[in-house]
Order: sequence, then structure tokens, then C-alpha cells
Amino acid sequence: MHNTHPPLMPLSNKLSQQQLTLFLRKALPELSKDYAMLEAHLQHQQWAEASQQAHKLLSMIKLLGLDALLPLLLQIQADTPSSRTEPFRQTLHHTYQEQLAALSALSTAPG
Repeated sequence: MHNTHPPLMPLSNKLSQQQLTLFLRKALPELSKDYAMLEAHLQHQQWAEASQQAHKLLSMIKLLGLDALLPLLLQIQADTPSSRTEPFRQTLHHTYQEQLAALSALSTAPG
């Protein structure tokens, strides 16, 4: 249903596989925590807080190459009416899960 691309990982050109794996193992829990906060803000209709949290997530999302999430986070940051709907939240959740799974696979790749 969704056509998301695997993470591009701009860092992979600058770090060894071992360094990249270590970075991801440290970054993924923080990303998960920040994303959970975003989901909670959206669920509780805390639009201003969701916008701020989306802004916070954007830099990490760009760094990790999770490009499929960028347009969704930008919509939340801009507080577009569509970002307040349940179908949007479902798309966001599905896209995040796909991207996280791909990143998790990279973080466990042999170094």
C-alpha cells in the first residue's frame, strides 16, 4: 500500500560499518522516545506540541536518511489540517515502523 524507500544513510559514506552500527545503536532509542512523544501529542490533539516535536525530529530524520518521513513531519510542523486526521496518523505510524525496521537491520549488520 505504501511505497517507502529504505533509509539512504548519508552517514554511511563518512563512517565505517562499525562506527555506523555503534551510532545507530545509540540513536535508535532516542529516536523511538522522540517519536513516541510525537504520537502522544497527536493522539491527545496537542497540535502546538506536536509541531515542536516534529521540528525536533526533522534533523535526526534527515541525518539518518529516513526521507519517507520528511513530508509527513513537515506537515505536522506546519500544522496542516490533514495532519490532524486519523488516516494521516496511521500513514505516519506505518511509515515510521517501516523505516525503523530498516534502520534496525542496519544497526545489527556485522561490522
